[in-house]
Amino acid sequence: MRNAGAVLFFLLLVMPGLGLAQERVVRLAGVISEARMLPLIEALSVNLPGTRLVYERLTSAQVAAAAARGNDVPFDLAFLSSPDIAVSIANEGHAVMDEVAGAMADRQWRGEVFSFWSDPAVIVVRRAAFEGRLPQTRIELVRLLEQDSVRFARRVGVVNVGIDDIGYLLASQDSIRTSLYWRLVRAFGGAKARIYDTTDDLLEALQAGELDVVYNVPLSALHAGGVLPKGMEILVPQDYVLAVPWTALIPKGARNLHETRILLQMLLAPDGRAALSAAGFVPPVQPTRFEGLQKIELGPELLVFRDMIKRSKFLDAWFQMIVG
Repeated sequence: MRNAGAVLFFLLLVMPGLGLAQERVVRLAGVISEARMLPLIEALSVNLPGTRLVYERLTSAQVAAAAARGNDVPFDLAFLSSPDIAVSIANEGHAVMDEVAGAMADRQWRGEVFSFWSDPAVIVVRRAAFEGRLPQTRIELVRLLEQDSVRFARRVGVVNVGIDDIGYLLASQDSIRTSLYWRLVRAFGGAKARIYDTTDDLLEALQAGELDVVYNVPLSALHAGGVLPKGMEILVPQDYVLAVPWTALIPKGARNLHETRILLQMLLAPDGRAALSAAGFVPPVQPTRFEGLQKIELGPELLVFRDMIKRSKFLDAWFQMIVG
């Protein structure tokens, strides 16, 4: 017994955690930066004593590929800004059902994909570039670009819809909501629009004063990016405003399912709004400006534009009109 006690004492010296409650870890994955995610993690951790939240930034494609691996998934909860990819993951049978979270979410699909935020897509313009005639609708923007493509040459910015998941989703949703969309894309081409790989790159160019028009920018990205440069203004299109649902899901390979469910439900609870605001998910200052909000619904219809043939044709048309 004396020897056994000595062994236990030695183990406690070299392994201080032995005999104490083991720290619980919930692994998070998402498409936004670690710096932007940190305030949200800190806000959620306050109400999860004894649980450590670990975050890794992954692309949507990496999240989908990891979820498909089954038991070898490197995260317990995924945050996706691309609802079509989240629906695809669940549709292929790789997401866990949570009925409680489903009842709490503003929108959900099959109790497996949960929307925790609706992100409006807006237009940012430089007031001086329009000589007091700021466009209020897409048709007004189209006409201004068509009438003065020389003045706007290389001063319009868009994201590469072949790379950026949100850019592609918004472009495809635009194309089924307005017959003006392809005329707008052609106007971008006439103005020799600059194409950026990510929204972050687009906003960096905006901050540097290189652009006069930026189309379909998620409002949360603008909030997270800080104060707009002097002379820039956010335009909320009066014809309609697309709102992208940010989603969360638990993969079937989650290791710490109990704590992950608690975390997900905390995120969806009314108190979770304060935590979300720390990461740039802030309600519009003037909500009445967003009366034309059209929320993109969660469901299998989002998979239509993920068909490889349809996607290829869409991208071919987009690049042909912009790049020529």
